[in-house]
Amino acid sequence: MANTGETLAIAGLAGMMLAEVPQVLSGFLPSPSTAYDKASGAISSGSESIQVLRVSEAKGIAVTVVMAGSVSAMAYMVIGKKAILLFIAAMLILAMFIHDFEGAIRRGQKKRNGVPTISSMTG
Repeated sequence: MANTGETLAIAGLAGMMLAEVPQVLSGFLPSPSTAYDKASGAISSGSESIQVLRVSEAKGIAVTVVMAGSVSAMAYMVIGKKAILLFIAAMLILAMFIHDFEGAIRRGQKKRNGVPTISSMTG
């Protein structure tokens, strides 16, 4: 059974890890609005720009998964199977941010290709 000090340390570590997910991604990826602008052609960035974003996205995901897995493994020694919830929470945050990023890229590419989007049809 964990003592109070260990439990508080793990709680702090868990909080920091969850807060770091968007920070790690922001180190590898631009904001969704910048990604949209690049994909739509509003920012002149060269033909390989989206490919570079994809590589950076993969790196950001890998770093996030390793970080979340490492913290969860450390937490497991103190809180047991509940540590799996930390990993799941980090993956949900990761999924939310990647979903936003991917949506921005898709909408930008549709705009570049002349495909109407919901936002362009509503004014």
